[in-house]
Amino acid sequence: MSRSKRVCFWLFVIVLVLGAGRGVHWWESRGQGFRLHKIQSSPPYDDRWDVSYTEHDLEQAKAALDQPYHYLGHGFQCYAFESKDKKYVLKFFRHQRLRLPKVIAAMPSFPFFDQWRKSRLLALSRREDHLLRSFKTAWDLARYENILQMVHLNVTETLFPTVEIEDLLGNRYLVELDKYQFLLQRKAELVKPTLSKFMDRGELAEAKKHVDSIFDLFVTCARKGILDTDGALIRKDNLGFFEGRAIYIDGGKLTPRHNLCTKKEFIKDLARLNPLRKWMEQNYPVLAEHFDVSKKRAIAAVVDMNKQKRQQQFQVAVASNS
Repeated sequence: MSRSKRVCFWLFVIVLVLGAGRGVHWWESRGQGFRLHKIQSSPPYDDRWDVSYTEHDLEQAKAALDQPYHYLGHGFQCYAFESKDKKYVLKFFRHQRLRLPKVIAAMPSFPFFDQWRKSRLLALSRREDHLLRSFKTAWDLARYENILQMVHLNVTETLFPTVEIEDLLGNRYLVELDKYQFLLQRKAELVKPTLSKFMDRGELAEAKKHVDSIFDLFVTCARKGILDTDGALIRKDNLGFFEGRAIYIDGGKLTPRHNLCTKKEFIKDLARLNPLRKWMEQNYPVLAEHFDVSKKRAIAAVVDMNKQKRQQQFQVAVASNS
């Protein structure tokens, strides 16, 4: 077979595989695409992903996991399952997005395709590394802001229980959690429905208090040196409320800041809330006005915080030179 015919043959195979993949995706979409193999992986031990927790942390997590979990939904990174008592959310990484399809991985090498496959493998490896680093950061620096109960990134033995999960189609699976990478969070309320609830009840003061808590969350993260790079924070409902305070529902895009959060950077960070402000303007103009007031207060708080930190740094420098 000539080279041109071989190239045409493999192009035909790739198109065929992609077409079959679309068919499979349509069939699986009946249950939002969940299959047990999609959350399975065999990661080698990596000490970068070890997390520290107390015996109390572990006992609390085990107690929360001692019940069935039912399919809740999925984002780009995780499948989420809600506990029977509706107090917790168990998340598993969507590992099918972090590896090549078996058919593509098994194909023999030929020009162009082999180069693409290698570059794709590298990109997937970097994505997985970023994801694990983000959730490690969430556990280490922002457990309170993410209402995390447990993060499990390395395979363990006899540490966690086997939990029953159920998908949208009613299929049940027994998952040995020691063998899976997972996150356990308290279940939060979504921002817009919560604010609508207060406004529709005429509880303006409570709605304003919750808006203030959103800006408090941003100020707290700036103070703790945490940066969230989720540009679709509102559109993807990755911001929520728990026990009257704002929290990040998805910690998959958290990273430590290495410098002070400047006023300019903080204002840019707050721009992620613009879709929420627009929604308020359309539905509850009085709440949009309070949004603007609370935003100004948050910016002033960060400016003041940076002044204090610079003064402290100056005093330390003077003391070290004296």
